[in-house]
Amino acid sequence: MSQQIKYIRFLLKYPVYKFFKRRNKYISNSNFLIIASMLVAVVVSLAAIALKFAIHSIENFLINTNVFELRFQYLIYPVLGIVLSLVFIRYVFGLKIFEKGLTSIIYRINYKKGKIEPHHTYAHLVSSAFTVGLGGSVGVEAPIAITGSAIGSNLAKHLFLNDSDRNLLLACGAAAGISAIFNCPLGGVIFALEVLLRRVSIPAFIPLLIASATAAVISHIFSQGQLILFTAKPWVLSAIPYYSIFAIFCGLLSVYTIRVIYGLEARFNNKHQKFLVAIAQGLLVGSLILFSPLLYGEGYFVINQILNGTFDTYMQNIAYQSDFSYNVLFLSFVLITLLLKPIASAFTISAGGNGGIFAPSLFIGALFGLFFSRLINLSGFFELNELNFVVTGMAGILSGVVSAPLTAIFMIAEVAGGYTLFVPLMIVSAGSFFITRLIEPDSIYTKKLVQDGYLKPTPEFEILKDFSVRAVLETDFPSLLPDDSLRRVTEVVSNTRRNIFPVVKRNGTFVGIVTMGQLKSTIFKPDLYDKVKVSELLLDEVISIELNESLEVIMELFESYPEIFYIPVLDGDTYVGFVSKSTFLNKYKELMKEWAEKQHI
Repeated sequence: MSQQIKYIRFLLKYPVYKFFKRRNKYISNSNFLIIASMLVAVVVSLAAIALKFAIHSIENFLINTNVFELRFQYLIYPVLGIVLSLVFIRYVFGLKIFEKGLTSIIYRINYKKGKIEPHHTYAHLVSSAFTVGLGGSVGVEAPIAITGSAIGSNLAKHLFLNDSDRNLLLACGAAAGISAIFNCPLGGVIFALEVLLRRVSIPAFIPLLIASATAAVISHIFSQGQLILFTAKPWVLSAIPYYSIFAIFCGLLSVYTIRVIYGLEARFNNKHQKFLVAIAQGLLVGSLILFSPLLYGEGYFVINQILNGTFDTYMQNIAYQSDFSYNVLFLSFVLITLLLKPIASAFTISAGGNGGIFAPSLFIGALFGLFFSRLINLSGFFELNELNFVVTGMAGILSGVVSAPLTAIFMIAEVAGGYTLFVPLMIVSAGSFFITRLIEPDSIYTKKLVQDGYLKPTPEFEILKDFSVRAVLETDFPSLLPDDSLRRVTEVVSNTRRNIFPVVKRNGTFVGIVTMGQLKSTIFKPDLYDKVKVSELLLDEVISIELNESLEVIMELFESYPEIFYIPVLDGDTYVGFVSKSTFLNKYKELMKEWAEKQHI
């Protein structure tokens, strides 16, 4: 019986296997990637919805997020969340080393061809649900982005996609995750482009849009409302100087956030997953939350309380129990809380919890926007719209910490009331990014990679970035039609020095390639000349490249596939020529010689 079951499984699997191995015969690569991106988006968005539901269920069971209150359980909840996260990682999933944060994804894109282990498709969901739901002072955007990336990477593996397409599906998964969490499709796409992918061609841009839009639709169906509720009021021209000053301070605060989180994680990282260390650091997080309950969890409930006007009610209740004036207590408490948030986040992650800095950045930005605008209003110099500064502050800190100003601008514009504040968002995000990069050249995601010797640009790659495939394109390859006979092939072969032939449809659409190596078994059999068609001789797997890609991508492909000597070049689905390894290497040597002469080497 077991043999019969195996045989049935084989029969079911083989046609699917054969289809995906030779899918170029049935569907163009660009169309196939769109279908694959939609599939990735559906799975990732459902995972994101499940994660948010799990966290909200835990929070609603343990606390009332509509009321800030001092509860001694806050000392224990973060410890419990971190310990449960470690238990699942070590004993349920059996992982001795568990990489967290988008740094690992950026590393895999650049150095591991986008290959991500299967356990990342589920482990982050469980560990981050316990960590954040039980009060860990981090967000779930990084875990869901990693989960989405892992889903995209592993699906690409099973669909027999090449490295370039694998990285694209990986980015589609990350974009879908961010889009589903925030319900911001455009922000998800820009996040994938700014943070994960270094460049993308126009045809590759389409799957990202499709994946992000699909995730937003599914999220809208299953969830209720926006993550952040806010209706922006128009900005005034006279407030621009204050937005500019605010941008500078956002940059400085971003530097503080990056250095505190990176420094504490590096110093106190519980990489051996010791429970006593986790408990000790978890108690520290709990103590900080006990001091300021605003530090509990992601912090979106705090942001929404500020935006809907109920935050002052909470502060007034504290003021009634204090001898300090309300304004002094308000400003001091808000400032101390936002400065403590990076510390709480760092210890949550270093202890063994799972989460990201995305949500904490928004939290810090919101509180700092409230602090800055309230301080200006109390000074009497000018009357600022406090809520507008709260929103632009979120964009400013996110831009500086994550090193993604466009992501910050469009994401906050999408989730916080449209594009009414687009100009202030641009000023604050760009200014914060500029100041942050002046002092701290690396983002929170790339700092460790750079310090470990990764992501340093080499002269070779920097030179190749400036030239496109057009610089080494060869077009003198005789083409074949899919329905050409073997007789026609012999005629073409006998009149050319080439040993590789593109197969294209009559409208120029690329179908595949035929090589002399494949023809050896049939070309010397005249009885097959009128029986065998070119479509039967196609190479199974073909790696192609877009016409406008840089030579850097060509170098990566030739290094990844040393057995390949020719790469077909496409303009969309249309064949335009080949890049040969010999021509590319000659061009590379020429460029390096020119560079060396300029450097006086």
